[in-house]
Amino acid sequence: MARRAMADMGEGIAYGDKVVLQPHDDELGMLLGRSAAESCPGNQRLNWKLNALVSANARYCAVKIVGSNACNHALGLPRSQSQLILYDKLTMTPLAQFDGTAVSARRTGAYASIAVDLLLAHRERLSICLYGAGPIADCVVDDLHAHHAHRVNRIHVCSRRPSSAQAFAAAAAARTGLDVRSGDDDPGHVDLVITATNAGSPIVPVDRLHPDVAVLHLGGDELPVSFIEQVLARGSVICDDVASVCHRNSQSLPLYFSRQNLRLSDLGGLFRIRSLHDRTLRHGAVLARPALMTCVGLPVLDLYLAQWLYEQGAAAAGTAPTTPPLPPDRA
Repeated sequence: MARRAMADMGEGIAYGDKVVLQPHDDELGMLLGRSAAESCPGNQRLNWKLNALVSANARYCAVKIVGSNACNHALGLPRSQSQLILYDKLTMTPLAQFDGTAVSARRTGAYASIAVDLLLAHRERLSICLYGAGPIADCVVDDLHAHHAHRVNRIHVCSRRPSSAQAFAAAAAARTGLDVRSGDDDPGHVDLVITATNAGSPIVPVDRLHPDVAVLHLGGDELPVSFIEQVLARGSVICDDVASVCHRNSQSLPLYFSRQNLRLSDLGGLFRIRSLHDRTLRHGAVLARPALMTCVGLPVLDLYLAQWLYEQGAAAAGTAPTTPPLPPDRA
């Protein structure tokens, strides 16, 4: 469904937008009685905001509401929680409601196999380094297993907490049968680096970002400036949507520009930065290395997963979804 969503975006069939309400960081002290620095785990973005993601395609619309705060971990709560509602496009009647947190993780994980299809189609065997050991990382491994299990040689997991990486690797290996490892051993030369953390400063070592590497960036500000400059100078840069990545300004690529009082979207043409739904990427395009794919998670992907869940449920129940007929004078 993620691939269909991207194709439909390229055709103008599907579209979406996001609205963000972000309180000021100093307001946190009034609610908690202590600062964000005292409450939020080290090297993480506070990411304190309420988001509304709206989207539409030929038949349906969707709205996802997401609330997040990295300080939630100190309160024994998940960092983010969300609800996703699917609507009939014609009548704007609500059709179904889902746990948007689970759907979001799945749609974000789907970028992994898309990145392999686009950036590593020529590699028969793949070695992967995955930064993160949370729900998104789980979905990344599941997506790679579903689409490229026969090509994955090894997945090496890195996390701020070694115990989390070890538990994650053991569970992922048992679940999928893939060679998923953790620990302090250096994975050496890897074909693909995937970041799926909430890091607020670079955590990927420069020596892991060799000239032929492909990087899928799903998290925060994990990549060093030197790599961003290298990939802009001679590599390939792709966003799931350039305008959305620029607007959210939460990841290493857009932050590289904004910290210089520049905008990614204004300079995208100069650096040949393309969106994932760009038609030029669909026909076996040869992409220069190193390659960077930065994805923020588009509202349209939530819509298509909600559509699939709704239609699968309706089919199982024997009640195929239908659009109400138009009045006689408008039929």
